[in-house]
Amino acid sequence: MAQRTGTLDGIPIDWQQSPPPLPGSARALAARRPLLERLRRALGASGQAAAQRTPDALATVADPLAIRERLYGRGYVIPGDAAWVLALVEPLRLAAASSLLDLAAGLGGPARAVAQTFHLRVMGLERDAACVRQANALSAALGARHLVEMQLCDPESLELPIARFDGALGREASYAVVEKERYLRVVTRALRGYGTIALTDFALDRAAGEMEELGAWAAALPQPPALWTEAQYADCFRSLGFTLRAAEDISAVYRRQIVAAWIRYLRAGEIRGLAAAQVEAVLAEAEACSRTIAALESGALRYYRFEATPQHALR
Repeated sequence: MAQRTGTLDGIPIDWQQSPPPLPGSARALAARRPLLERLRRALGASGQAAAQRTPDALATVADPLAIRERLYGRGYVIPGDAAWVLALVEPLRLAAASSLLDLAAGLGGPARAVAQTFHLRVMGLERDAACVRQANALSAALGARHLVEMQLCDPESLELPIARFDGALGREASYAVVEKERYLRVVTRALRGYGTIALTDFALDRAAGEMEELGAWAAALPQPPALWTEAQYADCFRSLGFTLRAAEDISAVYRRQIVAAWIRYLRAGEIRGLAAAQVEAVLAEAEACSRTIAALESGALRYYRFEATPQHALR
């Protein structure tokens, strides 16, 4: 059985423990600046090595998806490794005969980890066509295409068969969905009797007020966010006949995962010798991560883990 811990650079993370408080904005900015400066210095060393690379290699490095894979692992495009994903799905009580729905499958790394661990089938949904193509190609190359099937979908018009899946996993699947209530209704109806939903996603904390860091984060996203508060998620699940067994603020864990990924990236030394276009692509991803961290540290943006179970399953 998967452990209820993830791993971060070799250090176990247990979300049941209270996470350390996030530092204040001034201290946090000071802590982030050395990392970004180190990255810029390392990338600034670009030179002769870049000229020796083939155009195909340079294009691969410049691809945002390839950069995220370098950060988070093959087939992963957001923070959280295989152990982390397996811990997230543990409450779903999956078995060899189960069928899992992955609501934002990315390049399919998490779906493949779950499928191969539990010997089950996963349907992965993804709104990015490039992700779907690459994910299916990766699954075929790794001999997992019979276990993981990726499909292109628009979450705003999502339709799913009734009572098809034993559980659902959604990692950053809903924060940009405008019609969230409709979306979650479709997902819950697609689950069999005792199917549980495990979500990790961004949420709004209105108590923090209007923070410029939140606006900067939102303005740079490819899809405009439509954030809910934790209470809105709870109310929606209740109206759909589900109970939130967990609604945990794991912002501190998520922040540490981002920072650790960049530290590993720097230590690997692969970034030296990149051409100017590749330097800009890596820096753009670093700046995007920095905006996310700043928004989380402002307190206006939170990162939650939700576990929703049908109310009748608790009787």
